[in-house]
Amino acid sequence: MEDGFDIITGADGFIGKELSEELSKSNPILLSRTKKYYKNASYVQYDMETGLNSLINSDIKINNVIHLAHDFSNKYLDNKNINIKGIEDLINFCKIKKSKLIYISSFMAISAKTIYGKTKLECEELVNEYSKSIIIRPPVVVDNKGGVFGRLNQIFKYSPLFPIPGNGDYPMYYVKVKNLVRFINKSRSIQNKELIHCYDSGPVNFKDLLNIENKVIIKLPIKLLRIILVIPKIFGIKLKSLSNDGLSTLLAMPLINFEHKKYTDY
Repeated sequence: MEDGFDIITGADGFIGKELSEELSKSNPILLSRTKKYYKNASYVQYDMETGLNSLINSDIKINNVIHLAHDFSNKYLDNKNINIKGIEDLINFCKIKKSKLIYISSFMAISAKTIYGKTKLECEELVNEYSKSIIIRPPVVVDNKGGVFGRLNQIFKYSPLFPIPGNGDYPMYYVKVKNLVRFINKSRSIQNKELIHCYDSGPVNFKDLLNIENKVIIKLPIKLLRIILVIPKIFGIKLKSLSNDGLSTLLAMPLINFEHKKYTDY
């Protein structure tokens, strides 16, 4: 690869931290909403409202912009969702720099039934118009402890009861974060414009990922769960891994019943 740098937005998030370590030898420029320091890495403050042009010197060569950041507030600026404004800014930046844009989207863009999915799909459509671009769609991303499924199993490990959302019969796909970041790394060398689905397993049933054998299953109504998840928000408490957006992602995962490219094809 030519001399130059890669940029990672959302570099302080779950996937971003893993990707930062994966690409650490190439000294990527790490962007986060707040300046901070983590594991010998320093971050540059980045806000989708202001964009990249004011942050990156004009004489710095940028090979790839890897866009992980997503603003769940979905606030509007100039009559546009902030995520749409952010992606338009990144596309313009990449055109000026002649850089590749690697957009990390989501399985939720397939059916686009949730606000998150609709926003991701709209961003995809804009990215797809740029010739030097790759769109990667991951489903639920899990760590080596099993992600949200592992946390649920750990919480109720010694309990005779195991609450599940609804009847638990929801098709799921997931990818291990290590596999995702390795493929993002590999995608930097893919020359063609592509839309790639990045998943390890699926569809599998949601409750089949839970250790519920010999336990009393408590089926929680979805409406009740949504009400419970609103309570912390009312008191200004932010839950990183548990929210109505996260619940919608788990319960509304679309099926891939069409021809598609998978990351293992590369």
